[in-house]
Amino acid sequence: MRKITTHTIGVIAITALLAACGQQTTSTPALTAPQASSTVVSSGALKYVQNELVVGYTDQASLQNAVSKVNGVVVATIPEIRVALVRVTGDALKVSGTAMKQAGLRYALPNSVVTGETPTPGVGTASLTAQAASADQIFDELPQYSLDPRHMNAKAAWDAGVTGKGVLVAVLDDPGDVSHPDLNPNWTGKAYDPFLDKVYTDPAEYVAAYSSPYAEHGTAVASSIVSPKDGKGIVGVAPDAKFMPVVINPAHKTENEFYSSFYIARGAVWATNNGARVLNNSWGGGTSFGAVKDAFDYAMSNGTVVVASMGNSYHDEFQYPAALPGVIASGALDASNRKTTFSTTGRHISSSAPGQDNMLALPTWLGGGRQLISGTSFSSPHTAGMAALALQKCPNATPYQVRRMLETTANGSIGSNAAGFDRDTGWGLLDAGKLAATFKTCDTLPARGANVSVNVKYIDGTGTHPGILADVILRGQGYRAGATDDPTPQYMTTTDATGQGNFAEIAPGTYDLYVAGADLSVTGGLPEDRGTYVGTLTATSGSTATSPDRKNIVLTASSPDLNPADPYEPNDTPADAKTITYGQTTSTAYIFGRPQDNDYFKFTGAAGDKITANVLAAGEIGGSLDSYLYLIGPDGTTVLTENDDRGTPRIDSDSEVSFTLPAAGTYYLLVSSYTIASGGDDNSPFNKYQLKLAKN
Repeated sequence: MRKITTHTIGVIAITALLAACGQQTTSTPALTAPQASSTVVSSGALKYVQNELVVGYTDQASLQNAVSKVNGVVVATIPEIRVALVRVTGDALKVSGTAMKQAGLRYALPNSVVTGETPTPGVGTASLTAQAASADQIFDELPQYSLDPRHMNAKAAWDAGVTGKGVLVAVLDDPGDVSHPDLNPNWTGKAYDPFLDKVYTDPAEYVAAYSSPYAEHGTAVASSIVSPKDGKGIVGVAPDAKFMPVVINPAHKTENEFYSSFYIARGAVWATNNGARVLNNSWGGGTSFGAVKDAFDYAMSNGTVVVASMGNSYHDEFQYPAALPGVIASGALDASNRKTTFSTTGRHISSSAPGQDNMLALPTWLGGGRQLISGTSFSSPHTAGMAALALQKCPNATPYQVRRMLETTANGSIGSNAAGFDRDTGWGLLDAGKLAATFKTCDTLPARGANVSVNVKYIDGTGTHPGILADVILRGQGYRAGATDDPTPQYMTTTDATGQGNFAEIAPGTYDLYVAGADLSVTGGLPEDRGTYVGTLTATSGSTATSPDRKNIVLTASSPDLNPADPYEPNDTPADAKTITYGQTTSTAYIFGRPQDNDYFKFTGAAGDKITANVLAAGEIGGSLDSYLYLIGPDGTTVLTENDDRGTPRIDSDSEVSFTLPAAGTYYLLVSSYTIASGGDDNSPFNKYQLKLAKN
């Protein structure tokens, strides 16, 4: 896997959702310029398209209302999942606070950009040299240890007629070379670029558009799934399956030019609508909610299996989308059936497949032929190919049933637990031959999976409110914390602005249910104000996305205060300024109550006083305020200094000014928000702050 990350800041996402707590469209024309022409900016770890928001909405009227409030324009929608891309005139990160307080939005986030990291040492393309191969490793012309009887045992499945025939696999990646002799015979005749919203049917046009020295990953990935068994080159796990590329990384000028989250989601929905039964995702990054999760949930609700690589981080950790509920997460093995050193591990792993020195196709625009390449990027398509085999045998199998077909026939003797599951390799090495032998008919299919919807409400002294941004954990009963061989399922998600948290295609059974209220790092308050719930939930085999197992939770927790009282109001002009003294930190105040709230404080200083004033806001005490601070002279109008984000380089979104006073007198500190300072409106009840003044 080429490790990719969708950088997002949790506080930004949470703030956006929380601000929506006040409460099928047709697509509009898509952008027509390459992504590279859009301005990508950074705020800490977050990279996003500067003037674009991704909005999850509940209905068309709510979307239009929110768009009008930020003077935005709907660029495109994905009506199947009620997600819109909105272009705004200002900075999306700053505008999101205003947009998100509108009723009827499930979330609204800056359109985060997926970017590549430096390749992991030892993971990449190796030189193609003569291989010491046994006869049972050569299926067409070149040796492929990954498919031999000691590894994935593919020929045994093919000999039984299980070749993936009739199954379409979508590869979300950089441009797979549809003209390559290992891919062209099984190309379905369509390729899609979700950014351009363009479908290619002419291979010459497609190759001319995407030929690049940086685009090779998708070709290698696709070849491991669908290369035909034709006596030439290599063969894929499912040599009679069809594939179509969905370009989420054009890779024109660099190896990594991944599209943003909106377009990845659009590509997944398009592939589902165009017949894909498997989506392969040899990339990683993102969060536990948002447009990509919505798109994958949509795919699974339509019977499409979603496969993702675990990652190349070397660590035991959650990476998305592999850790999303319902996704089949694939780890990488070497030729000795040991976990590769780089493969990410964790409880959410499903199974493993060869991911070290795989013999795979090289695009014709890079000379054609084949290459040796490594990473969990290539264990994932091996797994996607296995899913195609399972779906040929049992086309009505649900995504969870396909997962269990693969897991129950895997070679569990590998890894740290020879008896079955472990966090390094999952249920073991996938075995195509055993899959075909076990499921000669579909009468012995595993039980169907379950779909669960948890709705959370908060109850406090002011009444009952939507359970915004609650953390929801489903943990199978019998869970052994810390045990590396414990297969007990565990799933996590975050509720949206309506209090809803959804789990797609999970294991049926009885779960311990843990719910915790809204993140107090955003809303503020004491730990005991957050509130928790512990109970049980039964996930029923066969429940669906349209008829899920529902659980309603009323959580005794402090609901976010939508109408906080500012103890210093009115202080909106110099004449109304409230006094602050050296060494004092104010009580909590708010930039709230009107579209452009400006709070004035005054202090008396002597000539030569070296002062420092700090606004403690989102970065220090939580909340949603991206503060802006001015120091104003005794005339009440002259700005002596000002600051948006403290620190050089930037530490966070709080503000700090340091200044030596030129003369004795009364000076003013004006606290506002970046949005207001830029001429916009900002009226969130979570815009809390404290002002601190010191003489150095």
